Amino acid sequence: MLSTIYALLCIIVPCSLYQLIICKRQNKKQENKAIHFVWVYVFLLYIYLTFSVAGIGSIWDIGDYDKIIRLEEINLLPFQSEGIMTYVLNIIMFLPLGFLIPLIWKRYRNPLKIFMIGFGFSLSIELCQLFNRRNTDIDDLMMNTLGAVIGYFIWKLTKRLFKNINHKSISLSKLEPIVYLTLAVLGEFLLFNWRIFL
Repeated sequence: MLSTIYALLCIIVPCSLYQLIICKRQNKKQENKAIHFVWVYVFLLYIYLTFSVAGIGSIWDIGDYDKIIRLEEINLLPFQSEGIMTYVLNIIMFLPLGFLIPLIWKRYRNPLKIFMIGFGFSLSIELCQLFNRRNTDIDDLMMNTLGAVIGYFIWKLTKRLFKNINHKSISLSKLEPIVYLTLAVLGEFLLFNWRIFL
């Protein structure tokens, strides 16, 4: 339980500090800011769950193994994973990313932007996995990115089906979701030391 709270705080604290700094700089009241923050914390909870499933590495893993980066754990050849479920689960894991970003931020209601964010977020996870005993796999990168794009189209379909559900979008900055993803990855990579709970 404590390790879960600690891992969650490694994500939430840097993102909350960013929010405080931005809100102080703007020094203006925006309506629906409270609703916006609720959605942002749903988004951050999703990021935490993604890290929990993916097994992101941390700086504290460096030096635990005979080599820092183990080439035998890197797969750059596509479609080499065993079993269809590997592909399906990687797609499902990134569906919420593609759904939540356009739901929360109007500026990101574009499939190309979602593709780029999905690719970047998945790539950052795969790069962090170089430092622990998880395989860094091109299949994961491709399926995660595909999942984000499919999530975007699910959001688009949902928006058409439920036209009277209108979520007013606000934004603290132009790059807000990208900043949250970056801070979450850095927070987990630099701050989370699982050995504390051994």
